[in-house]
Amino acid sequence: MDRCGSIRRRAVAIWEYRSTVPLSGARSAALINPITAFAALSLLFGTLIILATPPLRGPDETAHFLRAYGIALGDIVPSTGDAQSRKSIFLSPQLYEGFEFFESVRVKEKGTGWFGYGPVFQTYFSHQSAPIDSDPPTVFVPYGGSEGYSPVAYLPQVAAALAARALDLDFVATLYLMRFAGLAAMTAVIAYAIAISPQLAWTFVAIAMLPAALYGRSVVSADGSALAAAMLVAALWLRGFLSPHGHRPGQLSFWMMFSALTKPTNLAFVLLGLMLPARRWPAVVLATLPAIGVALFWTVQSGADSGAWRMVEITGQDASAFDPLVKLSHWINYPLHFPAAVIGAIHAKGVGELWRQGIGVLGLFDTVLQDWVYPTVSVLLLGTLFARLPLAPATRGKVATTAAIVAFAYAVSIYLVCYLSFTPLGANIVWGVQGRYFVLCLPVVAIAVASVVNLNLDERLRAALASSAGVLSGSASIDAIVKADWHI
Repeated sequence: MDRCGSIRRRAVAIWEYRSTVPLSGARSAALINPITAFAALSLLFGTLIILATPPLRGPDETAHFLRAYGIALGDIVPSTGDAQSRKSIFLSPQLYEGFEFFESVRVKEKGTGWFGYGPVFQTYFSHQSAPIDSDPPTVFVPYGGSEGYSPVAYLPQVAAALAARALDLDFVATLYLMRFAGLAAMTAVIAYAIAISPQLAWTFVAIAMLPAALYGRSVVSADGSALAAAMLVAALWLRGFLSPHGHRPGQLSFWMMFSALTKPTNLAFVLLGLMLPARRWPAVVLATLPAIGVALFWTVQSGADSGAWRMVEITGQDASAFDPLVKLSHWINYPLHFPAAVIGAIHAKGVGELWRQGIGVLGLFDTVLQDWVYPTVSVLLLGTLFARLPLAPATRGKVATTAAIVAFAYAVSIYLVCYLSFTPLGANIVWGVQGRYFVLCLPVVAIAVASVVNLNLDERLRAALASSAGVLSGSASIDAIVKADWHI
């Protein structure tokens, strides 16, 4: 009996060793290829998107640029405001000149029919700045909705902004340097997530190369860091089941904290910590409580400020209509209002349109891929999900259930945040929900699907599907941007 137990323990140890130690020869190619393929595709198409996308044309890029630059100026928790309670920063005249030039183009000229950015850049680079006083005043610029974002969401961009300030770069050079920093850093984080998820490596490649995902890390935005953190949290959590000896609770706890600080909705991924391989309370506490703690701390420090003054200006309603505490009180009194508003929003926009936006409707919702690209990318992505996870049936069921619950909780959190921040009191639908927000839950959806289906396509076929999806996504994104912004 002891001999059989010893053999069993050795077999388990060998399996766990082979799951965590890099392999050699031909078998190592299966682990390395997804990483190199993703890095090459991400950096190639990401660079082309950076160069092709005019300044401030990313989704809410104006607000995100100001927030990242403000952090570089030391405005960690926004505190400077005006009589309208608009949190803001002060830009130098040199930086403000270029910022205001491209912001005015974005706001005023883009909706005038046929329009291309070629003449805009010609005007910008041929323009000779007027002489500036020896001690010019700085310019007050409101954040415009990014007030509540944590500095964690912009670490690469902040580093680039600090370098740009040291080099005394103008606005265009500063913005493009910040874009390149975000692309490089988030590509590295996602590549690590792919490296520790060999069973779903090609699936993660396909998800990370979706047009919306690629675009999100190629412009100044919190989307890139939020997706990278979500993918890494999912990968670390799954590794704990596939290779218990390779499970590192401290590492998972750190990335859960990082993820929770990138976007409020990412706090939903903390639920993964409720089911861990060891399932001991110390491990659960270590994985979940720090993330919850830092998220609550930042919410209190920042006041959960989402720039409600913008909604007041747009709608003309009183500021109390967008006060989260007022809406929470309303929800308590009318508990069915929020679920009814969610159902109304889904019915108004449609699941199909949300999925289309999740694949990629870029820019300011005016940069659309060719119609055939959406179903093609969807099919290619679906094919990569057929990967077998070497788990016992009971464990596989628990992993699938937990991942599905987390995906559902994340979707609900999107509607809840939009309900509290952007939806006026008494509205019959939730405002502000965009399909790109749901890309972040695709890694846990992939884990749930793979666990349930438990079928394994040939590795070479999944590699071909994921690579094809990446090339098509990148090419289609460039094509859409060039047509929308350059009319070439």
